[in-house]
Amino acid sequence: MKIIHSEKIKTVTFLDERYYLDEKIQAYYPSVTTITDVYPKGFGYIKWLKDLGSNSDQVLKEAGEQGTLIHDAIGSFFHGKEITWADDNGNAKYNMEQWNMLMRFYEFYKTYKPNPIAIEYSMVDGELGFGGTLDFVGIINNQVWLIDWKSSNGVYRSYELQISAYVTMWNKLNPDKKIQRFGILHLKSATRGPDKTGKVIQGAGWKLHEPEKSLDELFDFFQMTQKIWLKENPTAKPKNIVYPDRISMDKEEVVKKD
Repeated sequence: MKIIHSEKIKTVTFLDERYYLDEKIQAYYPSVTTITDVYPKGFGYIKWLKDLGSNSDQVLKEAGEQGTLIHDAIGSFFHGKEITWADDNGNAKYNMEQWNMLMRFYEFYKTYKPNPIAIEYSMVDGELGFGGTLDFVGIINNQVWLIDWKSSNGVYRSYELQISAYVTMWNKLNPDKKIQRFGILHLKSATRGPDKTGKVIQGAGWKLHEPEKSLDELFDFFQMTQKIWLKENPTAKPKNIVYPDRISMDKEEVVKKD
């Protein structure tokens, strides 16, 4: 949930992050991740959920919060901020697992020196019919990469469809800086160290996963998934809520919902 406060018009707006606004035509489109939610993650994922039983909702909620925490830290790092384990009062901001993942990211950064072009970059395209926020576009070894950070237990096909949509949209909107390679930096990998052949970018506990299928194949899968989502959600629209940012006894304001 994004929150926008306007002091000028005295409102606070709670935005539905599942949708992106194309300001050119004032139309909302679903996010890439909202669309890929309908793509099955596979037997292993389903079995894991079943094994969790009644705890699955809480575990998924915590995993989502952890993913956001890691993304925010990496984004702040690339914007030049120092990432500290403790706050100004000496209290821990991260648990051991989370700090381990940030150390794995830091090893990747120190080893390959990725030079960012765009960080946490939001896009929307009405012709393609979706929007999204990509994690990283930048230069590694003189090639333009698009990378998504993942702190999940596994790398799923839906993640590959997700980044294929990001690459396609980025290339359409930025034809002068087209993506040459793309992948998922998995921060919970079972890898024990660098790849001995030197062909794979990885280290202890992390791996830059490059899909085996081509961009065209993956985006074709994504578009099939998009058609299913549209069939299941023909009238879907964002649930944005606008409130006044102040109340008093001599004023009565009306809540606006989009």
